[in-house]
Amino acid sequence: MKSLSYLYLIMLIVFGCNNKNNNIFKKIQPNNIIFEKTYELKGEELEIDAFVSNNLIIFDTLIILVTPQSETLYHAISTNDYNWDKKFIRKGEGPNEFQNVLKPLSYEKKDNDLLLTFYDKAREGLFHYNLTQSFNQGIDIFQDTISLGETTEIYRAYKITDNKVFIDNLDFINLNQIYSVYEDKKIISTDTALVSGLINQSDSYIMTTITSFNENKLKYAGAMMFMDQINIYDINNPNNSLAITANNNNRPSINEVSKTLMPYKNEFYVDLRQTDSYIFGLYANQSRKEWATGDNPGVIHIIDWEGNPICKLKTKEKLIHFDIDSNSNTLYGMTEKEEIIKYNLDEISELAQSGK
Repeated sequence: MKSLSYLYLIMLIVFGCNNKNNNIFKKIQPNNIIFEKTYELKGEELEIDAFVSNNLIIFDTLIILVTPQSETLYHAISTNDYNWDKKFIRKGEGPNEFQNVLKPLSYEKKDNDLLLTFYDKAREGLFHYNLTQSFNQGIDIFQDTISLGETTEIYRAYKITDNKVFIDNLDFINLNQIYSVYEDKKIISTDTALVSGLINQSDSYIMTTITSFNENKLKYAGAMMFMDQINIYDINNPNNSLAITANNNNRPSINEVSKTLMPYKNEFYVDLRQTDSYIFGLYANQSRKEWATGDNPGVIHIIDWEGNPICKLKTKEKLIHFDIDSNSNTLYGMTEKEEIIKYNLDEISELAQSGK
């Protein structure tokens, strides 16, 4: 009887440890990182009309504002002088009338044209919006690109080549995230990358991840909003994938998050952007109520694509979104008041002249 009691105690300890560790990404324990250097950025507010904007994207020499509450869904402004601007894609135009407007998934130059790439469920694939020709001709020009056939529940899809796509989709039955590579109209590889262990489908939002795809390194970064970690998936070598956390000692388990009332759930990463060398994550680390109603700004965590900490950036302004202009080594931030703030990254020694 005593031996059975000891066995039961050991099982409780093991189960409790496994439940607490809760290694949901690739079943690996996140690496605990420490930022040894923190810098405060001094910003310059730009005279840009960002009315009803809820996101911004830097593409080539343009700041693209996402404006779903306006008559047009996007607003492009030149980074050269901040004076030239163009609104594009009116409501009721485009595939499926863009009912669920999201920021474009990726951007590229092709034959001197600037192309924005979207995923659209109605078209069952990726398609381009030709920004250059649309501006020149005064009409919206959409171009079909890669069909994804009957692949369902796609969360994100990024083009690798003209006939190969990386897909992140949600398994609604088991509440897991599946990463796949799709080529020539068929899936050639698949990996259950995020294993939630959740039971109730109403908890699927806990898997919310802000993502970024590095087409040169073929790596996929995901910053989790409700779980205190950033995941880095290596598409060519999945076994080299890793997760990092800046708060391993107090990182909640996914079950603890599930049981916490919504206003008191912590929001950790609220935005994620990248350059070819670095990952930038906007880290709130506040309850949803505090983040929604308070004035305390988050900090920006910078790591490289191998998961090594570079530094933290603080701003006086409370940013809700941001992006990086690698050409000028400039960070552009958007505040809750729809202000656009410009920060010079050359002031930071680790980032100076990186242009990356």
